[in-house]
Amino acid sequence: MATLFFVVFFIIAIAYIGAPKKDIRFMLMFSCFVVAVLTGIRNPSAWPDASGYMDNFLHNTNTLFTFSFMDKPFGFTEFGFHFLGIIVKTFTGNGTIYFLFISFLTFLFIYLSLEKYGFYPLIGLAVYMGRFLIGRNYCQIRAGLAIAIIIYGTRYITEQKLWKFLLVVLIAYQFHHSAILAIPVYFMNKVKIKHWHIYLGIGMAFIVAAFFGGTIKNFVQGSDYINDMASSYVKEGSEKAFSQTLANPMIYYQVFILFIFTYLEDRLNKLTEHYYTIRNAYFVSCLLLIVLVQYAVLAARSSTIFATYEMIMIPMLVLLFKKKDRAFPVIIIGIVSTLFFYLNLN
Repeated sequence: MATLFFVVFFIIAIAYIGAPKKDIRFMLMFSCFVVAVLTGIRNPSAWPDASGYMDNFLHNTNTLFTFSFMDKPFGFTEFGFHFLGIIVKTFTGNGTIYFLFISFLTFLFIYLSLEKYGFYPLIGLAVYMGRFLIGRNYCQIRAGLAIAIIIYGTRYITEQKLWKFLLVVLIAYQFHHSAILAIPVYFMNKVKIKHWHIYLGIGMAFIVAAFFGGTIKNFVQGSDYINDMASSYVKEGSEKAFSQTLANPMIYYQVFILFIFTYLEDRLNKLTEHYYTIRNAYFVSCLLLIVLVQYAVLAARSSTIFATYEMIMIPMLVLLFKKKDRAFPVIIIGIVSTLFFYLNLN
């Protein structure tokens, strides 16, 4: 039923491709609202991580009148996210309202990002739903909110407004510590990264992953910062510290998109001033996914921050086709997104 809903949504998104801008904006807003509601009213016991968030809210969260900064949330360490629960708990102890609040806040930033940076924003939302909705907004809701905020801050990387971007990262960091990984992308935009840098970088990443896995493992396990931030993903014997191989198809899916986006630089950079910001960030995503292959969950959780730019990148590629030929790439996007949605759901 959920997959059928997604297919119907994608058909609606296609129908709005040629609609006036104000109609597209309204439909995007309405779609984000509906998805936020469906995400917020889910049964937390049916989803990994979600029950932990709910238990923390119901049994370990005070109100604005009774909380202390010494309070310790269980299941996560970021007090900023815990404080959102405190705000909701001040008005109600209803867990569904708590989930709805987090969901609406997250999709507010998704809406703002698609509206500001997106091409065919409804198609972009469909790409986001297919690739990220189930694993992120239904389960990893702290990361979902933090990543949405980071993506919204794209303009400050492009415009090289350091303090505004650091403020965005600082806010997102209060909800999930992985947000700090966005900082290097800011400084990457200070240098001209050419095609051969990207192709060589990906090649070197494969070599490192294939022949220096032990070195990477020793570095990760010896890093106090990584162990403090993601101990369950790297601790020896942890069920989340399992290894992946370079046969992981997601690696080649992302590298394929990166190479297309890089090869078509001369055409794509004319469509948006944010081209290099998005491409460089996605390059980092691919590097993390490859180099950290020894830690599958850590690789996925870190690379997914910048992989989120797919909701902007993939619809942008449709613009390279003549108007009369755009139905074909849109249908392909629909098929691939539906497949991702189905696989993630199952």
